[in-house]
Amino acid sequence: PGASETLSQCCRRGFRMGVVSNFDNRLENILCQCNLRHHFDFVLTSEVAGCAKPDGRIFEQALRLGGVPPPQAAHVGDDYSRDYRAARAVGMHSFLLRAAGQGEEPEVPPEHVLPTLSHLLALIEK
Repeated sequence: PGASETLSQCCRRGFRMGVVSNFDNRLENILCQCNLRHHFDFVLTSEVAGCAKPDGRIFEQALRLGGVPPPQAAHVGDDYSRDYRAARAVGMHSFLLRAAGQGEEPEVPPEHVLPTLSHLLALIEK
């Protein structure tokens, strides 16, 4: 399945989801135009947060918005430092989107690497 189907399946399983992005407030409209916004409980941009990934404060704000403690939250991102390591630094589970041929980060266990977002579903079902 593609991103939309993966997000739909996560919603059906009862997962609360949000977006944490180093972008500005235009992101809300972009997500709406792509018909993805409805999957998310919140969208937190660095413009609103007043800080950007890898600053842990943006993840802490996201955790408050999501109403979950770090050990019950997971972050999926495509940047090793800004996403994977930064989320882990605040105690969240973290997954790195890394397409084949993009290279590997030695500190990322293979089970934390997702070739596509749809691979997340197999991990959730474990």
